[in-house]
Amino acid sequence: MTEPRRPVFSTAGSYITENVEPGGAEPRLAAFCPYSSWFCTIDVTEQLLRPEEDSAQPRTSARSHYGKKSLMANPSPEPRTVALHDIPQWRRENEYIVAGYRPMKANYLQVIKSLGFLHNETWNVYTHLIGAVLLPPYATAILRTISGPQYIDVTRTDFIMFNIFFCSAESCLSSSAVYHLIGSHSHEAEQLWHRRDLLGIVILTVGTFIPGIYYIFYCDPILQKIHWIIVCQSGRLDALSVVVFCGSATAALISIPKFRTLRWRKARVAAYVALGASSLIPLLHGVQVYGLEYMLEYSGMKWYLVELLLYGGGCGIYAVRTLCFPFP
Repeated sequence: MTEPRRPVFSTAGSYITENVEPGGAEPRLAAFCPYSSWFCTIDVTEQLLRPEEDSAQPRTSARSHYGKKSLMANPSPEPRTVALHDIPQWRRENEYIVAGYRPMKANYLQVIKSLGFLHNETWNVYTHLIGAVLLPPYATAILRTISGPQYIDVTRTDFIMFNIFFCSAESCLSSSAVYHLIGSHSHEAEQLWHRRDLLGIVILTVGTFIPGIYYIFYCDPILQKIHWIIVCQSGRLDALSVVVFCGSATAALISIPKFRTLRWRKARVAAYVALGASSLIPLLHGVQVYGLEYMLEYSGMKWYLVELLLYGGGCGIYAVRTLCFPFP
């Protein structure tokens, strides 16, 4: 009796194969898995491709006696976040944030799905998004409250002033939420919403000061109207005109693409600081007319000072990125 031919093994990449029937009409191979010690005979129907061969060629599937199974390993899933060096240069705004970036996805549905996992924009997205969602019902509740019979002196102008503030806040929150979410879509989308994000900050700042001027001079309609009309009186520019001028200048600056680059970060901060500082004019004028005690007690000046402190702190953190130094 002729001794059966011993199998000859050859290795190719991660495959171990045996030439079982080299002369048959349909060559047969045997694949051995070193992890499970399983040995499987496979009927090859097409040419097999090695991983190092041309990736543009179609990859072959084989049929084994265990059922249909691909010899090629499934490609590893794309990571949800990547490092700083894996993103385009225009997205590298902060060199201290070295990881957690979302890969570029030119698909809005894929971008929206990033709400479901952590990345370095999660905090920015949700802090603005939650505020944008909760503000409309909160504003509605406030407006219904002040329309009650216990507030007999509330006028239509009061509702207008409240709505100016609520609408400006909603504009800022919603624009910022969309900007931080859409940033990984494309350069064009990022630039569009970055401009709207910066403009939303201007709208909120101006929308805060206009009701403030109204209530600071609530008991003096003459001074109230003077501060509302954009005029020069006695060589001094009135408060509202300064606010509107600074807001318009800031809005014009952020419309320039060059002004939104990393190099002009501190210039953007300076523009916002100047816009915020313009609110001191009606406050100082109120102190001059009514006195400090009245302004602190009745005009809400202390809350405006807290607001300015928060605005200034936010601008400072944005300018020098203090929080990013110890935790890159």
